[in-house]
Amino acid sequence: MVKGGKIIGLTRSNSKFHNYSGWLEENDLPYIVLDWEKNNFDDIKKCSSIILTGGADIFPEFYNDWEDGKNRDEYIPARDGFEFKLLDHALSNNYPVLGICRGLQLLNCRLNGSLINDIETVRKTNHRKISDSEDRYHGITVKPGTLLHEITGVGEGSVNSSHHQAIDRLGEGLIVSAKAGDGIIEAVEWQDKVNKPFLMAVQWHPERMTDKSSVFSKNILNRFREEMNKN
Repeated sequence: MVKGGKIIGLTRSNSKFHNYSGWLEENDLPYIVLDWEKNNFDDIKKCSSIILTGGADIFPEFYNDWEDGKNRDEYIPARDGFEFKLLDHALSNNYPVLGICRGLQLLNCRLNGSLINDIETVRKTNHRKISDSEDRYHGITVKPGTLLHEITGVGEGSVNSSHHQAIDRLGEGLIVSAKAGDGIIEAVEWQDKVNKPFLMAVQWHPERMTDKSSVFSKNILNRFREEMNKN
């Protein structure tokens, strides 16, 4: 969907994609869908920003992990490779970047970080959704002095949760800007922001929070809009 002006490159998710597209349409934000199956990489060149969406687990070999026993058909390595390439283009061309759930994990892996393969097994804590139609909610603490703190204006709050993996080794150049009470990393951003474009990645789903006016949804999208219009 494109209405003209500044355009967001929105990566296609293999699940609940309508939530992302609907979120942008509700807020009158134009976008182009970047789809690994269509391999329409050149469309990123028509965009001035990118949103990395949620979805399937990243193939473990992309972050130097051993096979985990899952059926290889449950992964979409073609999507991983396509989105790594998109992210490389975005970072090289100073695009504002917003990563959501898997998008946070993809960014972390691309910057030589790694993931906890299954936080229930490794950390004995549950961040999965309650059911297919109901996300889990939990508290987070926002680190003072971070971009996320500047955007939200709060030191703590509640976000939704629908994931079973999380950041383990932090990617190069990133800092943690929010954590859950159990220590799971919930948001990252650039450590050194000088001469760098906007970058915010969150483990929650701002596009489908029950309260769309939450500072962890509305404020993030509003700031992303401001940054994309500068580009």
